[in-house]
Amino acid sequence: MKKAITLFLLALPVLMMAQSWKSKPFALSIFNNATMLPPASLTATFNQPIHPGLTAAYEFGWAETAKHKWFQNAGISYMYHRFVYQAILLNTQAGYRWKLKKFSAEGYLQAGYMHAFLLTDRAVLQSDGTYKEKKGFGKPQFIAGSGLGCGYNFGDEKRIRRVFLNYDIRLQMPFVKSYVTLLPNGSLSLGMQFCLR
Repeated sequence: MKKAITLFLLALPVLMMAQSWKSKPFALSIFNNATMLPPASLTATFNQPIHPGLTAAYEFGWAETAKHKWFQNAGISYMYHRFVYQAILLNTQAGYRWKLKKFSAEGYLQAGYMHAFLLTDRAVLQSDGTYKEKKGFGKPQFIAGSGLGCGYNFGDEKRIRRVFLNYDIRLQMPFVKSYVTLLPNGSLSLGMQFCLR
């Protein structure tokens, strides 16, 4: 009986979302990533080599009024870091959005999983001084960070058509244990949030 109750309580949020998934907002965005600490990573997204990415996310709100919204989303991203790796990211962001008529400002925390597929050959130094090629499925990493954003809703509260600009700072870990264990990433994204109904 305890297992059945626990399973039901875990499935309840999914069942509730399934009833109204079309009314919840989706988001598509493009971003540029720079591996530097802020504020240098913010300006680097404009003048450094382009390291592009694409994100798709689904947002579900926890509490909302006319001027306030506590939200969480789940997203998947693809990122290409020139000459080094390409990566798939699965993450969630949870935060607060303040609304003033059609304008909005938000702050959030995020956490997730990143799997990097290296674009360069990997070689491991052997005890005899030679190198041996090392194959593998890529490099799993954890990501955590925070972000700020602003937006403008061209639609209304029931039919969202919101354009947004967000800046994230993420820590990629572990990066290289003997060199840089926490690699900072700054990401500037431009996107559109919309409902399907």
